[in-house]
Amino acid sequence: MKEIINSRILIDTDVIIDHFRGNEGFGLLISDQSQNICYISVITIAEIYSLIYSHEYELVEKLANQLHVLNIDVQIAKLAGAYRMTYYKSHALNIPDGLIAATAKINDLILISKNIRHFPMDDIIKIKPY
Repeated sequence: MKEIINSRILIDTDVIIDHFRGNEGFGLLISDQSQNICYISVITIAEIYSLIYSHEYELVEKLANQLHVLNIDVQIAKLAGAYRMTYYKSHALNIPDGLIAATAKINDLILISKNIRHFPMDDIIKIKPY
């Protein structure tokens, strides 16, 4: 696991789903020792609910209460649209990933994702956690 300490981070859906499937790395990101301030996008909440099993709903609720949830606003939506226009042909960028990337950029957050290739933008910091 890459050491990510004392940072403001936006956690992508894949990292959280990995956590529900038993990967321990996520716990290090949100632990008190890491001193990270951890955020997720409302888009991530929608994606999580489309991917989890019914027995995991309570875990998702508990986790959502531990993280800061960021909403989408007009500024984020416009930037996501611009990202999609720029990267759709070269990287097949979809709207959810564009919104998550724009959320990281507008809020000056480090994006933590296992799928860095989904985020080809050069103007955001991206880290693959493990």
